[in-house]
Amino acid sequence: SSDLHGGGAAATIEPLREHLPHYEARFANLIGYGVQACFRGPRLYDSEETKAIVKKWVSFYKQHRDVLDNGEIIHLRRPSGRDWDGILHTNPLGKEQGMLCIYNPLNEEMTRSIRVPMHYTGLRGNCRVSIDGNEPTAMEIDGTQHMTLLLKIPAQGRSYVVFQK
Repeated sequence: SSDLHGGGAAATIEPLREHLPHYEARFANLIGYGVQACFRGPRLYDSEETKAIVKKWVSFYKQHRDVLDNGEIIHLRRPSGRDWDGILHTNPLGKEQGMLCIYNPLNEEMTRSIRVPMHYTGLRGNCRVSIDGNEPTAMEIDGTQHMTLLLKIPAQGRSYVVFQK
């Protein structure tokens, strides 16, 4: 077991298979923020369940690499631990022009109306919107270059929205 800066049991999530929600949250946060991390240590997984988490988030990264790596990041709300926080990745010239990543730090599901500044995506009028990997639907960008989305964000979870032409 490895601990962070000698912090003992409170600073480790070993064995990984016994801390699946925490382990997945770390992957989701790093990848959702576009962090190109170098993972070090004796292993990335210690069971089929933890291996599945690694595969899930590596696949997510590969699928959305263009917008995660090549665009700008707009911080929509800074993390406070008391309500949602989120960022908008933008890449007007990419295959995905935007990706909204919203995080819920609370122990209860939340539903929030989130105003997204679409100007930075380069999209105008209508665009295709996919929430959490679901089939894209056409939605309108308003005259102020914003789109308002009503999102349900799971407790201690996240929601991802992809914007395309």
